[in-house]
Amino acid sequence: GGGPVSQQAQGDLGTGYSYGGASPNGFDCSGCTQYCDRLIGVSSNRTAQQQYSNGVAVNRDALQPGDLVFFYGTYASVDQITHVGIYLGDGNFIHAANSNSGVIVSSLTSGYYSSHYYGARHILG
Repeated sequence: GGGPVSQQAQGDLGTGYSYGGASPNGFDCSGCTQYCDRLIGVSSNRTAQQQYSNGVAVNRDALQPGDLVFFYGTYASVDQITHVGIYLGDGNFIHAANSNSGVIVSSLTSGYYSSHYYGARHILG
């Protein structure tokens, strides 16, 4: 379940990762969410930092499937926000993790992502 965004994203599991990639042939984190948003008719900005300006803020305990979840400090960058995924429900989110693992599902409560959690946005479609 989880609405069209997360269903579409789950269909892309195993997609190869490519930095700056924004097609099913290779996503980086924000390329994945941008592509998934486009499939359901939502236009979003390109980088994780820019995407944080889309939609409305959501408290972590009020996340809905399809909301974008944002992380900071996941790599060295001038941007404060460096990573983004799509919330699936039950504490899990889907994202293009890195070049080794590609598009995967991770837990928001896992140590790494929990400690780097920045915030979430509900994108109005």
